[in-house]
Amino acid sequence: MQNFPASPVRYHLEVLVVDDDDLMSDVLAAHLEALGCKVASAASGEEALVLLAGKPVDLLVTDWQMPGMDGLELVRQVRAGRSEDSYLHVVMMTARNDEVVIRRAMEAGVDDFFFKPFEQVQLELAVQSAQRNRLLHRRLQRRNSLLEVAHRRTQEALERVRADLDAATALHERLLPTEGLVGALNFRHLYRPAAMLGGDSIGVSPLREGGALFFLIDVRGHGVPAALDSFHLHHRIKQLRPTSPRDLAQSLEAINREILDRGDESYATIACGLARPEREECWMVCAGHPRPLIAIDDKVLIPEVDYGMPVGWFDTASWKPTRFDFPPGARLVLYSDGVTECSNSAGQEFGVDRLVRTLASNAGKRIRDFVGALELGLLARRSSAGFEDDISLLVIENKIPEIQSA
Repeated sequence: MQNFPASPVRYHLEVLVVDDDDLMSDVLAAHLEALGCKVASAASGEEALVLLAGKPVDLLVTDWQMPGMDGLELVRQVRAGRSEDSYLHVVMMTARNDEVVIRRAMEAGVDDFFFKPFEQVQLELAVQSAQRNRLLHRRLQRRNSLLEVAHRRTQEALERVRADLDAATALHERLLPTEGLVGALNFRHLYRPAAMLGGDSIGVSPLREGGALFFLIDVRGHGVPAALDSFHLHHRIKQLRPTSPRDLAQSLEAINREILDRGDESYATIACGLARPEREECWMVCAGHPRPLIAIDDKVLIPEVDYGMPVGWFDTASWKPTRFDFPPGARLVLYSDGVTECSNSAGQEFGVDRLVRTLASNAGKRIRDFVGALELGLLARRSSAGFEDDISLLVIENKIPEIQSA
């Protein structure tokens, strides 16, 4: 074996030499130590397995032909017993330089070969190859560790976001009106957001002098920003607490100014009104919102409500309150455009006409089933991805005859 000057290595490898020939083992150990490696020796495959189980090794150099467990079986067992992310460079020593031998060794997990008689340069090449691969492996492990930390932190942040969204969703649900009687008025709503949080909001507030304030808000967009605007407008209307037709118009004008003063691009459509069951009347303002419907017996009418611009568009916008009859037994239906624009797989919208037919055909049902029939019709159109827009609807029923008779 010809001697060459040793080349320095950048990383001191832990090496295990396995050979039943003590002289060959000592020679290899001397050369490897000259290359800066830390070397241990084993005289058999069985002894090598014991040593490998007790200490980390970067480079395994093993002879093929040995009594008992040969080098090929040793490599098979070593590879089988190590995890996928552990590193070990395996060099096989053999005098058999043919393709069949090489393929068998590669299949067992051998990375490199020494063909006897070998020269020192072969050893240097193998050591440097193992060194580079070990450094790359360590670098990859560090990066994987950093990725795991980043992934864990991202998951923790995501969990916090989910918890915040759950809390916001619960808050939004608490803003929805309590279903049932408020004085002589019976309320029922339908709310299906397109995302976890929606930009629609429904509100009902009893009036001290009888009747109730009601409103339905549809804020531009979906998700958290729209939901925050919706929360604000919901509380703002209740804070302004309009109790007269003039108050309705002035409340929308105040909200319009506030949105425009913010200087962002947000806007909303709002249907807001006062229901007076004892007087058998409603007063309403519509700011860009779909006009309401009135279901009386099996007829569905569209009241002539003055239609104004959405809030947040123009500083000169104004709204005119409109009165319409609200007789005993009548049901007032407010809805967002998500209801009429709900499309099936063919792209056909639910539409106002279908909404009117659905309400008319279910007019004789109790208010819960009345709303439920409409909900089933909309759910039948929902895609696997959910609704494209928030679905919101409020039904107000004048129960004055039943209340008075009771």
